[in-house]
Amino acid sequence: MESGFLKEYGLKNTPGRQAVLEVLAHAQEPLAAGEVYRRVLAGEGTEKNRRTCLSTVYRTLTTLVEKGLLLRGSGQDGSLLYQLRDSRHRHYLICTRFGSSVPIPGCPLEGLEQSLGAKTGFAITGHNLELYGLCPQCAKGDKA
Repeated sequence: MESGFLKEYGLKNTPGRQAVLEVLAHAQEPLAAGEVYRRVLAGEGTEKNRRTCLSTVYRTLTTLVEKGLLLRGSGQDGSLLYQLRDSRHRHYLICTRFGSSVPIPGCPLEGLEQSLGAKTGFAITGHNLELYGLCPQCAKGDKA
């Protein structure tokens, strides 16, 4: 991501923040903090960053949510999941057997969000939708 991106939000551009943002920018699905940390160490999306510790990842995720750069949702197991708040806004179908996920095309909540905001005067800043079930292979019993 661009080095000036964080400055637009009043944040210092640190290697840890940059690494977390790069991992989330390359992720195809929302990620838990532990998975973000694993990918930062592995260098996914950026160069390896062995100096970033797990507590830095947690602090960075919290700060980026507070500044409005990230969306925070919860997984079926109650874990917190993070994704960039960008034009790739997505919702997911999540397999309860193996945890695979499929993005839902478009946003089925966009109209509802606008309607509710207009009716209630509520300034809606975001939403999250995850539907749980069995993927076609699991539903057929094909996965072991």
